[in-house]
Amino acid sequence: MRRGTVCWAVLICSVAMLIQGCTFQEKLQYFLQEPKESGQSDESDEYYEPDPPKEDKPMSELYYAYHGLDEEKQKIYLEIYDALSGMKSGVPLSTVDKSVLDVVFACVMNDHPELFHVEGYQYTEYTLGSTITGITFSGTYSMTSAQVQQSAQRIEQKLEACFQDVPLNEDEYSTVKYLYEWLINNTEYDKTVENNQNICSVFLEGRSVCQGYAKAMQYMLQRAGIQCLLVTGFTNGERHGWNLVRVNGAYYYLDPTWGDASYASGGTGSAAEGFAPAINYDYFLVTTDEITRTHSIEKAVELPQCTAVDDNYFVREGLYFEVYDEGKLAAVLDSEAVDAAGCVTIKCGSMETYTQMVQILIDSQKIFDFVDKRGESIAYTSNDQQRTISFWNL
Repeated sequence: MRRGTVCWAVLICSVAMLIQGCTFQEKLQYFLQEPKESGQSDESDEYYEPDPPKEDKPMSELYYAYHGLDEEKQKIYLEIYDALSGMKSGVPLSTVDKSVLDVVFACVMNDHPELFHVEGYQYTEYTLGSTITGITFSGTYSMTSAQVQQSAQRIEQKLEACFQDVPLNEDEYSTVKYLYEWLINNTEYDKTVENNQNICSVFLEGRSVCQGYAKAMQYMLQRAGIQCLLVTGFTNGERHGWNLVRVNGAYYYLDPTWGDASYASGGTGSAAEGFAPAINYDYFLVTTDEITRTHSIEKAVELPQCTAVDDNYFVREGLYFEVYDEGKLAAVLDSEAVDAAGCVTIKCGSMETYTQMVQILIDSQKIFDFVDKRGESIAYTSNDQQRTISFWNL
């Protein structure tokens, strides 16, 4: 990626920059476990039959990870979800294989952003001699039941105004785009904020890190009836979280953190706003090929190969260029939308077209043939990996 300022007949500067990964904790809290308690009787007072799991919610198509598990793990998923949502302890599981707990627990947490009070889990093995006869499960929680209820009510109050304006009656692209923009406009990137691993930091503090952004995006999309999964992995060697979203029947990746200019500036906010558009769409509904150029994916369950481009931002907004087209470029730069925003980002369908665009518009400064800034300057940034070019101060 390079950024700089194009001045009339003079290229002032061009500096190389890389988007930095987002560290959301040195270790995920998902995989905490209690040491085995050998010899503990399965007649312990803690060992009891749980209430029937709440099958209606996890069975919904909204929950991608659940449907990626086999039947046995789905049953354990429902048991764990029931325990976590009810803040229960010592819940017996229908397995004696502790090796499946990490994966199933991660699937529950990756499906359910509303479990913001969950920090991790513990388990207890019950043995008879050397034979494991049972496993009980307990969540570890950051809040009391009363605090969870109070926080949930405050979150709903925060979102009430937002959802009054959500375009739910239009196609799903419009809904996703509205909520993506709302999230970014109402959140600043901040590593120091409390609860930055869950949705409370976003909705109650207006500040978060990548996992908070991704879970908040997921929470809103699920509420709008759109399937969305939290995806975790690495970017630039650091842990990161983003989303897998099903839009109009096709799967795409979406990274709301990398869409926020305050993240690119390291959380300084105003510096980014003065240098680039506040919202970046380079990682808004992209393919597997596009996301894996910069993101390394951890898979608790198998993920789809995302190949659709119909609902990519640049395709939908008429900003996608298969070839260098002066007529189309002139129409874009002369549009009312660009005039009102003072900025524009275009995406190229191939590296050949992207290289040609950079050479013509930036290196040869032909941008001034389309935008009359005689004696003035135009700022720009180009992203080689996503093949996008942004101009502002237009």
